Amino acid sequence: MMLRILTLIAGWMALARLHLGIANEDGAHDPSAPFVIADPTIAQAIYGRLSPATPVAYYTFTAPEAISVRVMLLIPTRDCQSGFMARFALVGPGLPSGRLFPTTHFTPLTIAGRTYRLIQSYVPPLPSAGTYWIEVHCDAGSGVYCLCIGTREGGQADAAMRARIERMLEG
Repeated sequence: MMLRILTLIAGWMALARLHLGIANEDGAHDPSAPFVIADPTIAQAIYGRLSPATPVAYYTFTAPEAISVRVMLLIPTRDCQSGFMARFALVGPGLPSGRLFPTTHFTPLTIAGRTYRLIQSYVPPLPSAGTYWIEVHCDAGSGVYCLCIGTREGGQADAAMRARIERMLEG
């Protein structure tokens, strides 16, 4: 199990520089208007905020076939230390009971000079084609999270998007 986690972390850190950063400041707190992930195979790092007032963010994507998709939830260490905790559920066809809560890790990571906690990860291929949902839930406090999805290099965020992400991380 530990080897699997270390392999996952090493692979993610190698891809971290390739993730397309996206700031989702307004969130997607209405399940009827989720944040649409156009291509779940492209490596993306989507930053959002949750609080007791806005406790869930919704994301959706369509998989045209049973494809491998990596989904991870990171929380900046500063937000964890202030009492913020979140987790995600993957919802879709072929998953047990239609909803899956991946194992919780709390593994420390340093990415581009910032420290995070890897909270959860889902690595196996999706069981079938169809529309999937990711629900990021606030369990305690308020803070910023980073939902990472995909493995294929997708480019980097432009300067304006990087600045928006930095503002979120700085509080």
